[in-house]
Amino acid sequence: ARGRVTNLSEDTREPDLLELFRTFGPVSRVYVAVDQKTGMSRGFGFVNFVHREDAEKAISKLNGYGYDNLILHVEMAAPRPT
Repeated sequence: ARGRVTNLSEDTREPDLLELFRTFGPVSRVYVAVDQKTGMSRGFGFVNFVHREDAEKAISKLNGYGYDNLILHVEMAAPRPT
């Protein structure tokens, strides 16, 4: 199950997201989009949970959560096209 996280600060990195989300259950992958030129976060990322119910718990708790002076927006990501 894959959650999409938006409204991340430009300082947010993958270890930060992992720390925030792994309290809800095992995470298989964390990705933060980074601008290749500046090295700054582009403000969004994805968190893959091993179990869908953990992703749902994380989304219900972290959507609207204040993090690094911004309010996170967290939702289920659409499945990747195969």
